[in-house]
Amino acid sequence: MAIDEDLRQRVREHLRPMSDIEEKPMVGGTGFMWRGNLLCGVMGEDLLVRIAGDDYDTFIGDEGARPMVMAGKSGKRWILVHKSIVSRKPAMQIWIDRAREFVGTLPAR
Repeated sequence: MAIDEDLRQRVREHLRPMSDIEEKPMVGGTGFMWRGNLLCGVMGEDLLVRIAGDDYDTFIGDEGARPMVMAGKSGKRWILVHKSIVSRKPAMQIWIDRAREFVGTLPAR
């Protein structure tokens, strides 16, 4: 699956003000690590966001959000959001903030 380069560039620009961000290839896309933990990524034409499991049922109902499924399984800590939604700057900010809120609770690696 090809990565949407425009989306990847927009994520890079959005994360630029943050320190300790590292971009890494991952299965099916590109991951953005914050303090050594996966914060978000780009998979095809979707933004992948990492969230708290307790927030899954709330966030999965948002426009453009759907479960990330890998090897036939979906987890409650990963949501994909289509680029048509996160192409709007406020929506990108909301999703990145959600990921930061959870990943900020994890110890640096």
